Amino acid sequence: MGKRLDTVERWEKTGLLKEKLELIERLAAKNIPQREIAKQLGISEKTLQKMKNRHVEFARAFSTGHITLKEDLLNVIYKKAMGFFEEDVQTFIETTNNKTKRKVVKNKKYYPPDLNSAKYLLIIRFGREFHDKKHELELMEKRIEDKDSEWHKM
Repeated sequence: MGKRLDTVERWEKTGLLKEKLELIERLAAKNIPQREIAKQLGISEKTLQKMKNRHVEFARAFSTGHITLKEDLLNVIYKKAMGFFEEDVQTFIETTNNKTKRKVVKNKKYYPPDLNSAKYLLIIRFGREFHDKKHELELMEKRIEDKDSEWHKM
């Protein structure tokens, strides 16, 4: 009698593994909780956690999904920081004298640049030099370094 296959090995044998890993990536990129991902896969959350620990491709699928989520969020913040136009399309259907007319109304709305989003991106992408409390942070670091050096002298 042969060795009993675990879930990953069964998925691999039946050709479902790639599909399952892609599902994990998509769901993780949408910030879906792990328990919901497990439910979508048809396994328990505990089994999913074991699979993440034993099979590097599962941990990688979650990681890739989270990286995608992070990039998408940064892109949204960038768009808001720079300002953008958005087109709103409404379709109206009018019926008069047994005739149906379709009227499409397009409105373009402008969202101006958002200063807080721009500040956030500058800090995240280019570091503390753009933080509005840069000097306070530097003073706190210096105090910590001074205390460390005093501690080591003793």
